[in-house]
Amino acid sequence: MVDWDEFLVLNYLDIYGSSSQEDIEDNVKIVGEKIQEILSDLLRRGLVRRVDDRWEIEHAGREEMKRLRQEVLEGSGRRDEIILYCKEFEELNTWFKDLVTRWQVKNEGGMLVPNDHSDPEYDLAIIRELGELHKKTLKVLEKLSNVLPILKTYIMRLNRALNLVRRGEIEYLSGVDVQSYHNIWFELHEGLLRLSGLKRVE
Repeated sequence: MVDWDEFLVLNYLDIYGSSSQEDIEDNVKIVGEKIQEILSDLLRRGLVRRVDDRWEIEHAGREEMKRLRQEVLEGSGRRDEIILYCKEFEELNTWFKDLVTRWQVKNEGGMLVPNDHSDPEYDLAIIRELGELHKKTLKVLEKLSNVLPILKTYIMRLNRALNLVRRGEIEYLSGVDVQSYHNIWFELHEGLLRLSGLKRVE
């Protein structure tokens, strides 16, 4: 039987390679003695290592994560359904990549220039579009989380990021140093690709 807390921690480290304990706690929402207990057990089993103040995944950890994903996929009894929903998410990912590109750079007279966010109407149009994309994304995630409840955490995290963007904290759309919509989306996308075995659509 899959230990879901361990799955979340190992999945996070598999995607990012290494992380501080603070970031792991902040993202997987497991804190205190529980997160320390999980990391210590993973360390004892040779699945992760501690380097200064960071935790890094070992090769054995990546192999264990592959095994766990396969166990989750096959053990659900709904493998084909999960893969179908992952394909639906992959289609939305193309839209999201285009949206983020337009958020970061603007076409001015045929030239791409950095978006300095000095045009509130331009930014607002993209934020509204993100809201439409978000609605479609939630429909897919709700179907997925009905099969794999562990994915509900991404619904809460994406909701929070979007709400912060709408309140004017625009770094929560694509900022790299916060739990931005982009960072959460990246983590979710990578996890679904590795779970389903689907190829990335470029």
